[in-house]
Amino acid sequence: MKELLQKYANTFSNQLEKMTLEENEQRSVNHPIVFLFLGDSVKEALTSIMTINEEKWHNSTGVLYFHAYQTNTISHDNVLSIQLPDHQFDPKTIRRSIYESFCQDENLLIELNKTFRKLSSKIAEYGKVYSSLVKLNLCVVTAVDDPANILIQEFTLLLKSILQESFRQVEVDLYGLIKEKQDGKNFPLSTSLGISFFNELNQFQHDKYTFEKELQLEEDLRLPVVHPPSPLFDMVYLLSDKNEDGLISSDAGKQNYEIISNLNLLKNRKMITDYHEKMDSYNHQDFKRSFRGNSEEPVFASAGFSKVNRPNKAIALHAASHFFHELLTSLKASSSEKRENVLGLFELTEASFQKYYHDIIPSDEKLVDMNDMMGVSNSYQTVKRMSVKEAEEHLYEGGTERFFHTNFKEPVSEHLQTMNLKARIERCLHENVINNEKYGLYCAYLWTSDSTGSNISILDEIHKMIREAKNERAEAEARLEQLYHRIVDSCDFKKSYLPFSDKKNLTSFLQYFFEEAYGLKYQMVKLEVKQAILKQYHVVLQENHQYLRAKIEIVDQVESLLKQAAAESLYDSDEYLDKNIAEYYGQMISSVTAKLKEKRGPHFFSDERFFGNLLSFLENGATDLIERLLFVCNREVLTQEEFQRSFEDELLERANVMTHYDNQDVLTKEDLFKQLNTRLSENSSIHIEVFNYKQEHRYEEKYFFGDFHSKFMKFALEKEQETRHFKVGCAHEKNSSGIEKLTLMGGFKLSDLMYYQRGEKYYKAYTEKGYEFHSKAVNARLAAYGLEHFD
Repeated sequence: MKELLQKYANTFSNQLEKMTLEENEQRSVNHPIVFLFLGDSVKEALTSIMTINEEKWHNSTGVLYFHAYQTNTISHDNVLSIQLPDHQFDPKTIRRSIYESFCQDENLLIELNKTFRKLSSKIAEYGKVYSSLVKLNLCVVTAVDDPANILIQEFTLLLKSILQESFRQVEVDLYGLIKEKQDGKNFPLSTSLGISFFNELNQFQHDKYTFEKELQLEEDLRLPVVHPPSPLFDMVYLLSDKNEDGLISSDAGKQNYEIISNLNLLKNRKMITDYHEKMDSYNHQDFKRSFRGNSEEPVFASAGFSKVNRPNKAIALHAASHFFHELLTSLKASSSEKRENVLGLFELTEASFQKYYHDIIPSDEKLVDMNDMMGVSNSYQTVKRMSVKEAEEHLYEGGTERFFHTNFKEPVSEHLQTMNLKARIERCLHENVINNEKYGLYCAYLWTSDSTGSNISILDEIHKMIREAKNERAEAEARLEQLYHRIVDSCDFKKSYLPFSDKKNLTSFLQYFFEEAYGLKYQMVKLEVKQAILKQYHVVLQENHQYLRAKIEIVDQVESLLKQAAAESLYDSDEYLDKNIAEYYGQMISSVTAKLKEKRGPHFFSDERFFGNLLSFLENGATDLIERLLFVCNREVLTQEEFQRSFEDELLERANVMTHYDNQDVLTKEDLFKQLNTRLSENSSIHIEVFNYKQEHRYEEKYFFGDFHSKFMKFALEKEQETRHFKVGCAHEKNSSGIEKLTLMGGFKLSDLMYYQRGEKYYKAYTEKGYEFHSKAVNARLAAYGLEHFD
């Protein structure tokens, strides 16, 4: 179920992005891009960068990826791969061994040529998604300490040579990922591997660097791949998990992947039609020339990245939790119905019992027939001194008892023995309560509970009615017993003391007797029937309550899960950007619910468009209910205008939701902009630690990704231009979910890096111990150009 909630939160976040980017051409790359990932260490980078591109680039379907791996890779339509030699090489010679194994494996080279040509053909197939096919950008990504990067020049130049057959210009950039966090593995050796790559990279980027080797295979031909004197890469970005302040962040890896994606977008994006001079768009060649300065040695670049985003996932989860709370509140609210109305819903009113009596008990009109029964005597004088009981026995010799038993007690008893009201009671429960839009599941549950505080309990009412019926029957029995003990002549019937009135008095007595005695017996039969009916109600409703209780427990489980997911979404929250989410969106959902009630009626939750009969989503556990809730939230809640606010407006209003207007702590828009700008600046520090005193030349450019016409962007550009020591620009794109900032810095040498200065001692120590970090062919070739010999 947590996966369902996470998918829902991701969907909402992605939908917001798509809504703002749908008509935004600036999120498309102009020229084809191919990513070449070299080594096992960049598998995660491949997955992450591809995901980022798919989410943010409109034409990401045309971007191709190649992975040269040793142990495992990923499977995707746009990913091609090849497996490098993996023979558990000796750590002392692992880089050299990989290189020599590759060079000696003719079949591997043939497969590599085929795969590269397949990749080139696929670019042509995807050509329609690009606006220009004149130029292609080849983006090489490797971890500096991955031994497989010893093959970087062969792989890069072979692929470049094949791509140049289809594209006039192929521009190659390298992104070297540096891991400085020590995780318990052999840090000195991995650092030495990184330094060995740096030593090679320093030579690859030299103006005198050349390359020539027969790498292209065409049927039975071997053709040389030639690189004239010039740097191997057009630009080299080095990105570490440690920033220029020497701090290591747990999110550094993810930020580096975002930097790579954004740099490629910045370099290859379509030019905006309504260009404004203050946008100051990025120019790749200008940046390269500016940071190189007059240096004759190779110089390199790095970058920093920060973003302030509306926490869309947390918002979606809080919205779902609050909306579900509104649903439950609405369902519970109707449970405070009047007693008479609830009894009517369950058909337990006096009128309902009269219907039961009519169906079960013979009519009391039959009691009148008892007056026609013949007694053994016609003399009142005979019975006037007897008790009523004695008089009945004397006159009828048990006939009256037999008549009443045969005509009333026996048929009622037979009916009660076969009476089964379960279907009728459950029909009342479902039709009148559970399926009634005004009441529903919660009312059914609360009303069938033994005790529900201030709410009516049908079971309690049944207990009361059973006790009342029992007491009434006992009273009737006592009255009957009292009547039977009375002397006939003292009974309250009309007597005549005139002569010859004996027979008349007997008739009057018998009328009185049947009406009183058998009227009470008839009433006792009705009370017996009532008790039987109530007992069945009690059993059936108690059974149904256990069933409903199990369903309510599922509802409670869903409520608890939603609250937990909402709370967990803020565990790693930003104290500033995620402020007041619960309070603000609680109010938003209340507002949305009120609008829906006004539009669709007070019981809209019970509408089939929303939840209908909640019970139908609980038959298979909590999953169906969660799915329905999230579906309704996606369609009916998150599409409301309250969730389409601009990033700036939403953040400002949310920041002040707990503050009264007369409070001096109210955050102004200018205060908000200052805080946002400060946060972007502080978090976009360069992802490389340079020894500042040694770096001779440092050049920076800064770019915002956001709506150029927004008030915040104008504020941020003005602030940056007040201290304009570097170029500042805006990559215009409408974005209601946040703002991004990319800082570019170049001009340092590899020897300026703290990573290099700390790692050089390990590299030299391992070299002295006999470790061979470079191939003999590389050493010989570089020596031929008068460059430094490594080993």
